[in-house]
Amino acid sequence: MDETERTMIRRTAPAPAPGEDAILHVLQVEAPPEDPARRVILGELPIRIGRVAGNDLVLASGEVSRSHCAVVLEGGRAIVTDLGSTNGTYLNDQRLAAPTPLEEGSRLRIGPFVLAYLRGPRRTLERAAELERNLDRAARYVRALLPPAIPDGPVRAHWAFEPSVRVGGDGFGYRPLPDGRFAVWLIDAAGHGIDSALLAASAMTVLREGGPPNTEPGDCPAVLAALDGMFDTERHDGLFFTLWYGVYDPRTRRMVHIAGGHHPAYLLVPGGAEPTALGTRNLPVGAGLWGRTPQTGEAEIPLGARLYLFSDGAFETRRANGQQNALSDFLPVLTAPSVPDLPEPERLLRAARDLAGGTEFEDDVSILVLDFP
Repeated sequence: MDETERTMIRRTAPAPAPGEDAILHVLQVEAPPEDPARRVILGELPIRIGRVAGNDLVLASGEVSRSHCAVVLEGGRAIVTDLGSTNGTYLNDQRLAAPTPLEEGSRLRIGPFVLAYLRGPRRTLERAAELERNLDRAARYVRALLPPAIPDGPVRAHWAFEPSVRVGGDGFGYRPLPDGRFAVWLIDAAGHGIDSALLAASAMTVLREGGPPNTEPGDCPAVLAALDGMFDTERHDGLFFTLWYGVYDPRTRRMVHIAGGHHPAYLLVPGGAEPTALGTRNLPVGAGLWGRTPQTGEAEIPLGARLYLFSDGAFETRRANGQQNALSDFLPVLTAPSVPDLPEPERLLRAARDLAGGTEFEDDVSILVLDFP
């Protein structure tokens, strides 16, 4: 992509009087998530938005017209006008038919891009921008810890990951063990924000680097107990995380598994009508086992079986009508037909987004699919 296509002119608002905190009007690009974070401050002149260089905000996509729309301040209000675009400008999912004022928090959809309209004191918006930058850094840090896919071998692994706008505490991973077994895990830290993301990243690092010290990584109860001690809530500002952890032995085709506060993983076998829940009842990690012996489970993994692990962000969503979804709403997706040329984790992610009415996820969504040929 030519660098000129990223050109953006910021038209600044008049400087405030000494001691005065200016009110700013800002458009912020929020989606697609892989697009660089960008903001434009509205001023006295219209902001033109389009696909090509020469616009004040360039959105490089074939779904965006050369001159798509314009936003201008009139009487202290931001007004958006479609400029005869081919695919239309949408305000809160309604196609614009005439110049329309924006309300704080309004969202413009222009092709694949979503722009949020923010209005507030300069210092407030600057603090919010710094927080967003920190959240973006935390999300990129967690993503850097995620493992590469495994397309071949006795265990094949593929995944999809979509962080929420507020950044949650999801993380997952897998690795072969020295004795030939295979370990896999999924973590979901409580809450949102930087602290939750860093807690998940810390736990992921421990597991990917060999597991807790002085603990055999194939010993599921020992791993859970050791993590519980390392990440005690009293030493981590009350934060905790849930965990699903499994160890597969390809020689016996058996998997031992354990869950700390996490919902089950689901095993689908060839010819099976319904997936089998692989879960155990233990407290979340950090809550304190207090001398209890963790409950474990064991399952046979037949030829051609498939294991699904996912975080609760995939199903704890709301439909467009406000109805709250639950795990039972998401489970039928597991047995739905596959889609040609679409990776299975991506199929599930799209289904989760459909359940959420196409809106942004309120929590991180992690989907991990393991195949056992």
